Amino acid sequence: MLGGIRFYCLAIFAIASGLFFQQVNGQSVPPGQCATGVHAIMARGQAATGETGFDPLNVMISLQDLILKQIPGSTSLGLPYQYGAQDKFVAVHDGAQMLQNYVTSYVASCPKSRIVVVGYSLGACLAMDAICGTSSLGLIPVTALDSKYSSNAWAVIGVIAYGDETYVPLQQWNVGTCDIGLGLFPRLAPWTCEPFAASIHSYCDIGDNQCCSPYPLDNNAAHHAYVAKYDQDVVDFIKSRL
Repeated sequence: MLGGIRFYCLAIFAIASGLFFQQVNGQSVPPGQCATGVHAIMARGQAATGETGFDPLNVMISLQDLILKQIPGSTSLGLPYQYGAQDKFVAVHDGAQMLQNYVTSYVASCPKSRIVVVGYSLGACLAMDAICGTSSLGLIPVTALDSKYSSNAWAVIGVIAYGDETYVPLQQWNVGTCDIGLGLFPRLAPWTCEPFAASIHSYCDIGDNQCCSPYPLDNNAAHHAYVAKYDQDVVDFIKSRL
């Protein structure tokens, strides 16, 4: 009897694990659930020390709410990557691949989709690596998303990065007050972003020591100010891309 119960429990666990694996590695949806506005895939920043619980949006919930309110027919989700992992390099690599899988599987389900990718801090690193591929020293290589997803037929219409550690100055997609600083892991081949250039806004301000080094003397305050400062600008940019 105990053996039968144990087998039943293991079977249920295996089924549940399989469903979880499908959910976190792709996003196939029924046609009736496809967004008629935009579908926002949002990657939050690294979990703070002592943070507990599952919170895939964190401070980005305010931007999600604006998108859903101001762009009718939109949907969104928080990318369930390992934002609490101790090894941030693995988190960026695995999260970038997960994001690519979410984009490709969603487009396969919803061919007329309009997708917006949003990343904050660690999430911005993985978002930009997912779109452009990796060209920063120290980060684990990821191949760029196929450029066909930048066309009108396979539309990633917006890529938003807040406080991206792979930031480099003098790019056409840069937004903010950081003109000469560098991210902690600067992108050495920014031209790999070119297929998606019109869709990208990378926000980086002076005073953010993660995207705009050399380090300022203000306790990295700018890195925590993007949400309040730029959320409406982001929504306006997304609207302009529709």
